[in-house]
Amino acid sequence: MISIRSAICAALVTLFTTPTFAADEPWPTRPIRLIAPFAPGGSSDLAARVFSQKLSERLGQQVIVDNRSSAGGIVGAELLARAPADGYTFGLANVSSQTASPLIFPNVGYDPVKDFTYSAFIGTVPVVLIVNPSFPARSVAELIKMAKEKPGKLDYGSAGNGTIGHIVAEMFKLKTGTSLTHVPYRGSAFMFTDLRTNTIPMSFDALAQNSENIKAGLVRPLAVSSRKRVAMAPDVPTFLELGYDLVGENWLGFAAPAGTPKQAIERMHREVMRLAKEPDVADRLAKLGITHEPLSPAEFQSYVAKLYASWGPVVKAANIKVN
Repeated sequence: MISIRSAICAALVTLFTTPTFAADEPWPTRPIRLIAPFAPGGSSDLAARVFSQKLSERLGQQVIVDNRSSAGGIVGAELLARAPADGYTFGLANVSSQTASPLIFPNVGYDPVKDFTYSAFIGTVPVVLIVNPSFPARSVAELIKMAKEKPGKLDYGSAGNGTIGHIVAEMFKLKTGTSLTHVPYRGSAFMFTDLRTNTIPMSFDALAQNSENIKAGLVRPLAVSSRKRVAMAPDVPTFLELGYDLVGENWLGFAAPAGTPKQAIERMHREVMRLAKEPDVADRLAKLGITHEPLSPAEFQSYVAKLYASWGPVVKAANIKVN
């Protein structure tokens, strides 16, 4: 009898504490909070605002952006992971908050795979290998030759320890058997100043924020880390087509706390996919250097899990740590 009563009590607790929707119940019926774990004004924050405005119109409820930037996206991501899984809190996730930071920061407070349900994949932003115009190597092959002739003597800059540029550079070193010396900066702007004056000869950095510098001839691109060439720099080859097994991209998408009702996850996915195809949204994403990819929620979940698993050995081999 006691066990039966216990089972009934457990079932009632589950019934009243697990967020559910009836099949015909509308969603949403109140405003949605969109946590953006990045500083206002950056490409990720701008993408969040592009969609929040449009989603408010499509969903009939206000989508409110809540910026919680700090520590490589950890603060915002942990806040999202601990939020009620009721369909009214989503977050804009990216490679930093969901892949890099959990690998390089100790005790981030969340599991990037188990603690989130991934909904709508927006797209990817590649890293570009750029050099000072006076740098003697005219290709990736020539750069590798120089690096092997002078191991550890060539410096490269990144926007900081544990950033996507840093990790792609370490992937490059592992894939090519070269030794380069990392010079971390407090952001891309500081790094670019030294790259332009030839204080450092090369850099691995996000393509979007370097496209105008490339067009102006202030830096010279050698390769991008995407799977295919990108519209923002159609003349720049990928590492893959040059024969190097290297893909490392920033990515953006909508995530929610694990256990968020399926109805909310799928509706958000459908609306984001539709919006990404609208000409004005597509144009704004392109200007941010984002290549849209229509992954399903299941494919998005698998994508994050695979990327997190594959980056672990790179971070460990490079001994990337941020205390």
